[in-house]
Amino acid sequence: MRLWEEGDTMEAVYFERHGGPEVLHYGQRPTPRPGPNQVLIEVHAAGVNPRDWMLRQGTYVGRYLVGRPPTIPGSDVSGVVVEVGAKVEDFAVGDEVFSMQSQLGHMGGYAQYMAVNASCVALKPPAISHIEAAAVPVAGLTAWQSLFGIARISAGSKVVVVGASGGVGHYAVQLASHAGAHVTAVCSAANAEFVRGLGAAAVVDYTEERFTDVVSGQNLVFDTLGRESLDSCSNVLARDGLYITTVPNLATFARWAQSTVRSRILGGQRASVIAVKARGQELSAIADLMTQGHIRSVVDSVYPLAEAAEAHRKSRTFRTRGKLVLQVRG
Repeated sequence: MRLWEEGDTMEAVYFERHGGPEVLHYGQRPTPRPGPNQVLIEVHAAGVNPRDWMLRQGTYVGRYLVGRPPTIPGSDVSGVVVEVGAKVEDFAVGDEVFSMQSQLGHMGGYAQYMAVNASCVALKPPAISHIEAAAVPVAGLTAWQSLFGIARISAGSKVVVVGASGGVGHYAVQLASHAGAHVTAVCSAANAEFVRGLGAAAVVDYTEERFTDVVSGQNLVFDTLGRESLDSCSNVLARDGLYITTVPNLATFARWAQSTVRSRILGGQRASVIAVKARGQELSAIADLMTQGHIRSVVDSVYPLAEAAEAHRKSRTFRTRGKLVLQVRG
């Protein structure tokens, strides 16, 4: 049974042209309808990620896949299922869930409702809030897929996390540490104790020294800020070490292709780019670790949905401890 009629609208944040935070509008947009393989989530909280303001600016690498505006940004949500598609079997109305949107643009999370493929959804752990859950999907999955999907770290691996106190970084430190890796966190002195509390075994204060001058023999450099390269990290990495960045550009792609071909022929150091994918099963694995107390969401600030522009300004500084979240429903 639907709780609304065709033609109903919802409150949402959207933009009609690219630009600064001022192009974000708070107003009414059509309420989405779930397809046969989708669920409709009543959004309680939505995570804020750099990809959101890059999309708004028109600089996001996937902007050509979004379609024509108006565009509702946002990939991370936590909320309650209010409708399920005809082919959905794993979720029911009333389930508390969290999810990453796989379709950028018209059905983003900065809204009262979001329709999303059921394969991208996981049950929210009862012990954590919607705010904490909404912080997880993009950042948590980026860390998970980089560490375990690409790098395949294990107990004893040596891992450097650049931007360790940020959204992706604070999950990466916890996940790598829980897996038994030796984690070196690169952050400011102000966040040193914070990242140690997340499991970092060593900390390099980037305001005092370059980690590339003092760290070596690492299996992985995970660059969550996109400010390094395989070349700059060559002395940090072991002979067969891997550099992963979350911020792709043409130079990174070229170096990734070159290093991949070379390593397959001769072995040696490699570079890779993480293009995060929305996977409900991996979200469920992260949820289990949260339930067991092995990892947690750290939320820097919470903003009302109508103040999404302020959240974008804050995110753009890259000076957050953990994540930023929009509260959609009280």
